[in-house]
Amino acid sequence: MKKLALFAIFVLIFGTISPSLVNYAYAQNDPSILLRIAIQADKQIVNQLDRVYGDQIPNNIQIIYDKGHAAVQSLDESLPDDLKKAKKDFLSAMNAFMQISRIISQSTIKVVNTSDKTDRDLSSEIDRLEKYVKTLETISKKYNINVTNDFIEIHNLIKKIRNQTNDKNIQYDEIIDEIKIILNSIKNDIRESASKHRSDFIKRFFDRLLDRIDQQLIQAENDGIDHSQIERGHGLILEIKESLSKNQIKNAKIVYVELKELMKNIGYSVRIT
Repeated sequence: MKKLALFAIFVLIFGTISPSLVNYAYAQNDPSILLRIAIQADKQIVNQLDRVYGDQIPNNIQIIYDKGHAAVQSLDESLPDDLKKAKKDFLSAMNAFMQISRIISQSTIKVVNTSDKTDRDLSSEIDRLEKYVKTLETISKKYNINVTNDFIEIHNLIKKIRNQTNDKNIQYDEIIDEIKIILNSIKNDIRESASKHRSDFIKRFFDRLLDRIDQQLIQAENDGIDHSQIERGHGLILEIKESLSKNQIKNAKIVYVELKELMKNIGYSVRIT
């Protein structure tokens, strides 16, 4: 825990992370330390954004956050199978979060009154919004989410604003709020799909792993290992599979730790080949 705390403090002080630091974390701790740090940083950034902006997060910052959050999700999927990708995801997530932190610390937050709205750079605001929409489109395609009609509606609303930027009778804020409502709906769909994607990935990972362990238990029985240990191993495998069938991922991981320790005690290393 002390090493984890020191590493996290170093990250927060210097703002960026080099591959050598990541390698240090791997050398000193279990690779899961990277996921714990990234999740904690994600939560801290969400709290910071909520405290500073509430539900009015600037689009440029939202874009950076979504990329960082997506990297954390990818990191969760990368571990423990693909350590090289896990390092890359970790760097991407932390650099995104630190970039947001620097932007917030360097910016002077101003309350925009109604009288100021006519003077703002509406064109730049629309540009940022459109860029964010394109980012979400890319993410939605990655998760194969059917929200094409939503994006068509958003682009039509953006086009409406652009074509009438000089018309003072147009309620731009109302249109932008309408766009944000649609975007929030899309983001919820993305989160649900990403969660299911992670769950499916973990189940596939366990399927491969448990098949491997099952073969090892058969070999252990042929090698004359205590039959009660063999039976206990098979029982733990069934328990993990039952938890996975109920989508109880956390419980499956807890039982797997017990299974891994049992395999170690009877002299077999658990590895994916």
